Amino acid sequence: MEHIPVRVRRRAMVPRRAVAALVVAIIAALAAAVALELSIYTLPAGVVAVVADPVSGSISKPVVGPAVGFKAPWAYIIEDTYAIEVIEFVQKERATGKWTYSAPEVLTKDGVIVTVEMVVRYRIRPERFDELVRKFPEVDYDNKVLVPKARQLIRDIISKVSLDYLIENRDIIAKQIEQQYRDAIEQDPALRGLVDILDVNVLNFVLPQQITDAINRKVAAQQDAIRAQFERQRIEELARANYTRAVLVAMAEANSTILRARASAAQIMMLANATRAAIEMIIRAAGANGTEAARLAELYIYLSGLREIAHAGNVHVVSIAGAGGQAIPVIPLTLR
Repeated sequence: MEHIPVRVRRRAMVPRRAVAALVVAIIAALAAAVALELSIYTLPAGVVAVVADPVSGSISKPVVGPAVGFKAPWAYIIEDTYAIEVIEFVQKERATGKWTYSAPEVLTKDGVIVTVEMVVRYRIRPERFDELVRKFPEVDYDNKVLVPKARQLIRDIISKVSLDYLIENRDIIAKQIEQQYRDAIEQDPALRGLVDILDVNVLNFVLPQQITDAINRKVAAQQDAIRAQFERQRIEELARANYTRAVLVAMAEANSTILRARASAAQIMMLANATRAAIEMIIRAAGANGTEAARLAELYIYLSGLREIAHAGNVHVVSIAGAGGQAIPVIPLTLR
C-alpha cells in the first residue's frame, strides 16, 4: 500500500498580545461611549436641574433649560419645572392624587361637614433650586408643605364659624383663607424665598345634600314671601289709587255742586233785588200807603209769576169776575 504525501499549510499565528490589546481597546471604547452617554444631559425649556454627586456629596448650582450639560458618570440629575404649577383641591370622585387632591372636609363650629374646593397656583424660583433640593431631596415640597398647610389652615378657619355665618359671609371667609394661606407659605421657614404663591382661589363651599335641600326650601319660601308681599303692596297701592281717584271725583262733584248752588243763589238774589226795586218804584209812583203798598207788592209778584208761566207756553189763563171782586186763577195744562 502506497502513501500519497499531502502538504498541509499552517495557519499564521496571531500574537496573543495583539489580541489582548484589541480586546482592551474595544472595551475601552465601549466604556468611553457609556461614560460619555452618562456624562451628557439635556434639559428642555421650563425645567431647572442640579447635579448631585453622591461621591463628593455636593450639589451643583441650578441649570435652567433649555440647556446641554456635562456631569460625572456616577452623578445624577434632580430636576423640576419652574413654570406655573397648579394644585387643585376637588371632591373625592375627581381627585387623582397628582396635582389634584381631595378637597378637605372640615366641621363648622356647629358640627356641619363642609367640603372646601380650592385652587393654588405657584412657581418655584429657579435660581435657588439648589437650596430647595437640599431641603427636599425628592422635590416633594408640595406633598410635605403646600398641601398639608392648606388643609390645616382651612380646618382652623372653618372650625371657628357656624354654618349660618359661613353661608352669609362666604366671600369674606374665602378671602380670609386665600390671604392667610399666602402669608403662611411666604413665612414658612422651609419655603420662604424658594416658592412664590401666585394665586389662591377658593372655588366653592360644598355642603351636605340635606343642608343644601333645606337651604333651597328656605330660599323658595323667602321668594314666595317676597312675591306675596309685592302682590299685597300692589293691591294696596291700587286701592289707594282708586280711593284717591274717588275722592278727587267726589271733591270735583262737590265743588261743581257748590258752584252751581252759588250761581243759583246769586241769580235768585239778583232777581229778588230787582223785584224789590221794581215794587219800590211802583209804590213811590202810586203814592200808596202801607196797606195799598202791600197789595201792590202782592199784585206785582203775582203778575210776575203769570209772566213766567206764560213764557213756558201751553197754558190757559182763566179770568172769573164775581160780586166779591175779581179773581184770576191760573190753570196750567198737562202736556200729552
